[in-house]
Amino acid sequence: MAEKTGFSRRDLKGPDEFISTFGRTVAWCKENGSKVAAGAIGIVAVVGLVLGTQAYLQWKENKSSRDLWPTLDRAQQLLQAPSAADPSQLAAVEQFLQAHVASHPNTRAAVYSLYYLGSIAFSRGNYDLSISQFRAGIATGKDAGIVRYLLRAGIASSLEAKGDLSAAAAAYRDAGTVAEANLKIHSRMGEARVLRLAGKKTEAAALYRLILKETPETSLRDLLEVELAQAE
Repeated sequence: MAEKTGFSRRDLKGPDEFISTFGRTVAWCKENGSKVAAGAIGIVAVVGLVLGTQAYLQWKENKSSRDLWPTLDRAQQLLQAPSAADPSQLAAVEQFLQAHVASHPNTRAAVYSLYYLGSIAFSRGNYDLSISQFRAGIATGKDAGIVRYLLRAGIASSLEAKGDLSAAAAAYRDAGTVAEANLKIHSRMGEARVLRLAGKKTEAAALYRLILKETPETSLRDLLEVELAQAE
């Protein structure tokens, strides 16, 4: 369930030029106070406060991303084959991610940390914890791009692994609402699969047929036809 972070190297740089420019502007106002009207000073102060706050928040985002990058790479490597991963290394990654979330809450980087924490819990069979971590990532309000889908798909997979098939079907539908076109087929297949496993074969078959109708050229067509045959 690992996924490469969407942050580019450029994303991981702090906005040093912006902060420096803002600092020079403030310094000029202090040195030339007698030349600036009181009203203009007030405007600069208000605008400066807003821009300074935005710059600080962006700096926090970028710093948290920069700190996290190497660990996300390591987490991805370990989760590609979790059964073969060194437990001590996985535990070290988990500990770092937990500390990172605590130090940088409600940042984009925290969302990725929570996604990987959920994936680690899933790999250990701790599905309740994985669901909790994925939901925490969504609760930050910073989930965007593909991670919006991955968090919801992670919840669905965890519920399916727990055997809560009804909730899993609903979770796969929810994941589908935020999925890009190339990922929507996977959420629909997940929903159809759990419906079949729950004994709702008629509903499952109808969903498989819908997938085949809407994506007739999919590379998953052979698999879909096999699963449709099992549902009929």
